[in-house]
Amino acid sequence: MAMILSAFVCRFGELLFGLGKQEVEMLFGVPGEIKKLQNKLHMISEVLADAERRRIDDRAIDGWLKQLKDVMYDADDILDLCLIEADKHSEGSSSNSSVRFSFPFLPAIRKLPVDHEIGTKIRELNKRLEEIWRWRSEFNLELISPDMQRATSQISRKTSPVGEIDIVGSEIEEHTQSLVDSLIKDDRRRNILVFAIVGAGGIGKTTLAKRIHNDRRIEEGFSVKKWVCVSQDFDDINLLKDIYDGTRDDLAGDQSRSSLEPKVESSLGGKKLFLVLDDVWTAKVWCDLLCKTLKSCAVGGRILVTTRNEQIARQMLAVDIRRVNKLSVEDSWSLLCNKVVLTGEEGEIQHLQDIGMEIVKKCDGLPLAIKAIAGVLCTKEMTRRAWEGVLESAAWSTSGLPDDVQQALYLSYEDLPSYLKQCFIYFSLFPEDYAFKLDYVTELWIAEGFVKAEGSSTMEETAEEYYRELIMRNLLQPYFDGPLRCQMHDLLHCLARYVARDESSVVGKGHQVGSSNELMKLRRVYLTDNETTEIPDVFVKHGSLRTLLWHWSSISETRMDAVFHKLSGLRVLDMSFSEIQRLPDSLGNLIHLRYLNISYTKISVIPETIGNLRNLQFLAMRECCYLSRLPNGIPVNLHNLRSLDLEGTEVVGMPAGLGRLQNLHTLREFTLQSIRAEGCCTIEELRSLSCLTDLSIARLEGISSSSEARAAELSNKPKLSILKLRCTRDLQPSKEEMRRIEEVFEELHPPPSLEELWIEYYFGREFPKWMAETSSSASILFPNLRKLVVEGCGHCERLPLCGLLPNLEYLLIWNAPSVIDVGPEFSVGTSSTGSGGGRAGVDTSKHAFPKLKDLTLGCLCNWQEWHWDKGIQAMPCLKYLYLINCLKLKSLPEGLLLHATSLAKLEISFADSLTALENLLSLTTLDVNNCSKLEKVSNLPALTTLEVEACPKLKVLENLQSLKRMELIDYEMKSLPSYVLTGVQRDKMKRKRVHRHTEKSEGVHTAHLEKLEIHCGTELIRKICQRASPEWPTIQDIQQVHVYSKDGSMHVLYNKSPFSFTTNFNDTTTTSSSETPSGSNGIGLRSVPPP
Repeated sequence: MAMILSAFVCRFGELLFGLGKQEVEMLFGVPGEIKKLQNKLHMISEVLADAERRRIDDRAIDGWLKQLKDVMYDADDILDLCLIEADKHSEGSSSNSSVRFSFPFLPAIRKLPVDHEIGTKIRELNKRLEEIWRWRSEFNLELISPDMQRATSQISRKTSPVGEIDIVGSEIEEHTQSLVDSLIKDDRRRNILVFAIVGAGGIGKTTLAKRIHNDRRIEEGFSVKKWVCVSQDFDDINLLKDIYDGTRDDLAGDQSRSSLEPKVESSLGGKKLFLVLDDVWTAKVWCDLLCKTLKSCAVGGRILVTTRNEQIARQMLAVDIRRVNKLSVEDSWSLLCNKVVLTGEEGEIQHLQDIGMEIVKKCDGLPLAIKAIAGVLCTKEMTRRAWEGVLESAAWSTSGLPDDVQQALYLSYEDLPSYLKQCFIYFSLFPEDYAFKLDYVTELWIAEGFVKAEGSSTMEETAEEYYRELIMRNLLQPYFDGPLRCQMHDLLHCLARYVARDESSVVGKGHQVGSSNELMKLRRVYLTDNETTEIPDVFVKHGSLRTLLWHWSSISETRMDAVFHKLSGLRVLDMSFSEIQRLPDSLGNLIHLRYLNISYTKISVIPETIGNLRNLQFLAMRECCYLSRLPNGIPVNLHNLRSLDLEGTEVVGMPAGLGRLQNLHTLREFTLQSIRAEGCCTIEELRSLSCLTDLSIARLEGISSSSEARAAELSNKPKLSILKLRCTRDLQPSKEEMRRIEEVFEELHPPPSLEELWIEYYFGREFPKWMAETSSSASILFPNLRKLVVEGCGHCERLPLCGLLPNLEYLLIWNAPSVIDVGPEFSVGTSSTGSGGGRAGVDTSKHAFPKLKDLTLGCLCNWQEWHWDKGIQAMPCLKYLYLINCLKLKSLPEGLLLHATSLAKLEISFADSLTALENLLSLTTLDVNNCSKLEKVSNLPALTTLEVEACPKLKVLENLQSLKRMELIDYEMKSLPSYVLTGVQRDKMKRKRVHRHTEKSEGVHTAHLEKLEIHCGTELIRKICQRASPEWPTIQDIQQVHVYSKDGSMHVLYNKSPFSFTTNFNDTTTTSSSETPSGSNGIGLRSVPPP
């Protein structure tokens, strides 16, 4: 069940203890009742571990736990009421609103009706607990001390690694290579062919599909790649949006198939598509939905399906079906070793191989089960006794689990400490294949009361540790873009749903909700039906709902008002992306609410009754474009608020008293008022917010003096890790205003804990001295800074001198039109005596920018010179360099060519003064576009990928001997550029062995190219379709050539070996079919012999 009673009872007892039983008993007129409640909870906690373990096989124990669970949920509500009333009484006696639960004033207080009501509920609660305690005697429950909050892993959760795709055995490698061969093979039975991977749940179908999806040949062979998780309850609308080749924002208003299908079809028209449909449960997803929608794709498109049912693959007319077999015992042991010994030293557990072999046999060759058990073993000591404990666990004999859910998965759940069990089960609330964001999930866990901070760690830090431990235990799998987003395997999700039972539900369109059990009380709901304006009655029948997630809701204010009256027990409410324009006053009834998200809505007014939500911890109002002010009740009453997120919401000013919210950890878009008005707070109120970890401040020009800025005491916030400082964009400041903003920023000195710093639209002439530190103390001032973003600082003539920041990894400078030359910021580097210094075995401590990996310099429209002498060592770790809209930059500096020896990718756009790019020896990817004077690209020996767009003067490409992939984009060019044709002529001359003395590498080695992609106008497409054109000798020499028109409606697809030439270009002016490699007036859908 979603409430893990042992964890809940423990937390409840601690809260009771902290409340102070004598004072509460006096306040609510219940002498002796709190002590009695504490004793009962202690006795019950000692049998809970055994009861929770046995409930799966014993329906009577399961029923007993359900009764106890209902009582504990009610107890939680009662405790909340106690805290709220105590808070109110406390405010009546103390000017310090942060002091709670101290009652020296009690004798003078007249009892209120609500106090009497709470006292009655406490007495009733004790009676119910007494009955449940007597009932437990029927079950012979074993007394076990409840587990404590402890670090269960032998590996630090904060640093637990996230591995690559887990591959063992030769069969999966053979499947990968064979399937990729088949997928890229010329086969034109239909425009799009379906291939299928079939096998049992948890056997590795998705792992194999990921291997294929990430294969370089797939990357090069298809113009569009998509991955979509389908699952059992897939939604047509979301599926079509996922396949659309563009941003989902383009489809924000489309909520029907009739409007989406033509847009999806148009977006993919003429494009060669590779689409993975993962976890398909019905052929309808293809036969009834996608087959017609994707008919406009180019010939050669492929669909790769993973499914447990071979019949589904046949119904989808799959031309190739591959069955994934179970792992052998040897391969199973190898996978277990890979996942248990994260250091790669398998010798550490070879003495345990005999036990390990017995364990993997129980996993029946299923990779998911093996990885789950490996997650258990990771937390154990590497001793025979510890591993034998896992081998002999009673969980291996558990019966009654859902189909396909192996006992190994249940064992991995059972091994979790109680605080992690409730976090694991919480994922049952979300749809299958949902991609969870770390920040979102951890905030919900905190709001639900699952997280207890220990020592100096915050609850947010502790929750992140929980999240990473679930990854380390292989119960969550990182999404494509890393561990900040994760998914849960559908079998683990099935297990979570099973353990949660009727407490949580995901409800979509037409979904039937309910249970034959009248005692069922639904606690958590995720609504995916964005068209309905009603909440099903079953949700409000018992008034027991604690969590409601309803994105894209169309509910009206009237109906919402009725719901808020009935669902007063809500802890979590997420209505983001909804159509709601106004929240009703009844919002104030939700006194138990901890989490409220109304981001991306049209809400214009927040009712003052929000001040009743004294338990609120997280308030998110991102991108609420119609909201201009916040209620005054927020700073007055919401003392428990941990996060106030207004990013993208431009309120006029913040309400006075915000400094009272001393539990705030996140404050985004703290907006100052340019013209002071009564009731708005100033930056001085930040002084008391010492817990802040994430802070952004807007309209800094509203600060009147440096003393006012100093009063914020930013440097005294020991946990601050993210800071964004922003002025209003496009101001026209006077000299006096420029001087004042410099003085203001000088006083906004961040603390050493800072990890990210953003400076936006600052209009001073010089950056503050704490940014311009040139001595070694810079490494002391900001030893942890990893990311620096400086945008729109239009009056600064120099970039910030940040070369000595020891851990800076990401630097972005954007829109700095006053900068003419760059270079002084590198002068902090240690000079080398030799020109080749720093190229191998780099001691990064002696370099400027020693850890920098990613550098972007954009919109420096007057930047002309980049001074970096070869004697200045800097950027030894730089991998990615982006130079964008630097119109006057003449050349790259010698120091970059010499010392940036890790540089792998360079992108240069709109550099109109740049004439040559040369001598970047480590570069593997180059993207140049709209460089109007660029003439030469030379001596890039490691370059494998080149993209050229709109560079009309480019004539020479030389010494690019590793080039494999090239893309040309120019809709004005009438013929292929000379450097391509020159390469063809040179290759022919070389083959004939003539004029050797005149050979010069001034063109592309087209015979070495694996792929050339061209985006051009119809005139060049016409030439490419003609055998007699000058372009054909170039085309025929390259292994693969794809040509597309600007709108994607026309294409030419050529493959050298095996030969194929197809096009949908139809031009009646083509002279004759014999002149086209494909025949039939240039429309080629069949293979012809090569010319």
